[in-house]
Amino acid sequence: MTNPKLVKRIITCQGTIQLVTALSVLSYREKQQKDLTIKYQDYLVIYHLYSPPGQIDEFAAFIKRIAELVGEWQKIVYITPEQLSDIESRLDYSSPSKIFRIVHEMVGTNSADEIYLCRNWMFGNKLLINSYKSALKLCYGDSIGFYFSVKSKALFADKPEPKFNLFSYIQKKQKALVRKLKTSLRLITYLKIRPKFDIGYFLLPEAFGESPPMKTVTLNKVWLLETFQKLRGLVNPEYVLQFRKTIAESPVSILLTSNFSEARRMSLDNEIAAYREFLISEGIEPNTVLVIKPHPRDDNVKLQKLEDALSELFDKIIILSEPDLFFLPFEVFFAEAFLPLDSRVNNQPRVFAVSTACVSLKLLFNVPSIVGFGDQITSKLFYENYAAGRLQHEQELRAAINNVEVPGIISEHHESPTYQSI
Repeated sequence: MTNPKLVKRIITCQGTIQLVTALSVLSYREKQQKDLTIKYQDYLVIYHLYSPPGQIDEFAAFIKRIAELVGEWQKIVYITPEQLSDIESRLDYSSPSKIFRIVHEMVGTNSADEIYLCRNWMFGNKLLINSYKSALKLCYGDSIGFYFSVKSKALFADKPEPKFNLFSYIQKKQKALVRKLKTSLRLITYLKIRPKFDIGYFLLPEAFGESPPMKTVTLNKVWLLETFQKLRGLVNPEYVLQFRKTIAESPVSILLTSNFSEARRMSLDNEIAAYREFLISEGIEPNTVLVIKPHPRDDNVKLQKLEDALSELFDKIIILSEPDLFFLPFEVFFAEAFLPLDSRVNNQPRVFAVSTACVSLKLLFNVPSIVGFGDQITSKLFYENYAAGRLQHEQELRAAINNVEVPGIISEHHESPTYQSI
């Protein structure tokens, strides 16, 4: 019997849903490689969580908890914002060997055969890719498997074209020449900007108007469902029973928030006003229970203000603010708490969504959403340089929901997991 080939895999992670997606890609690749006698050695690297102060360590700890529940790891490491800033500050006076040695010690390995990332254009991503240059570079995308580039209008503000300035141009060229010389002498470390991926795995690779610039595999949603199924144990059955009793005789609305003010796309007061106007504009039935699923990067202070602003509109408001629910992908809780959907009108939840979470509910459970704030609210309440891109993204979200039939790539008969009610 031949000895198995050791394959070291580094999985980078910037959030809970990103981890679910990465794990789904790993499962698919393992199935494809099952006849190759491979022994996998996996390293999980968590960074760039961008949570509000006081919440980020809890976020990282929950990601680690999910990882340990689903897989076996040689090492799990969380690289803090302070550690990344320290490494970035060293680039201008440290050799590549010194920088990469720091990274290798953090991650736990000097080499890797494969490295998985959701994107390649943030500092942490570039640092990891440059630290493991020989590794096969695989992209698993954002959220449940979407591709967003560095030019995505869903993420970035509109920037006016800079006016040409000869003096600035000459200065920039001089600095580039000096940096190139120092880099060639290994006096400083220059990270290659946006290193190219070798292959990408996406559920909906072109959902938002961009074509991934790499070889692409379109995954079947069954891989995502299987990973979600493994997370069912994170939902407390007693909480679900009490939750169902609370909403049993009432119309239910679900608001899936996003971190707009935290990401500085609008002010805090405007974000709260936007949710309020959004819900009112669609009509609120008497005695409605509102369930708020926060974005994992939402600030707790914002959520309290949001509850206060909406309290007069609803009979009861339930915020899924416990750590096990706050950071958990909503798809897992939804499956436990709402499936199978009751045919009675009162038990058909109305979902109000402003992010890509609406696409996964439709894709996985055939649950529609009322998507986006719309032209009037967006133009009035978002910062001017974000409004146009936001409106375009909302149009793309609606189009994606209307076109979520993902072509299967699996020839074998592979049944989707069935969620049983508790």
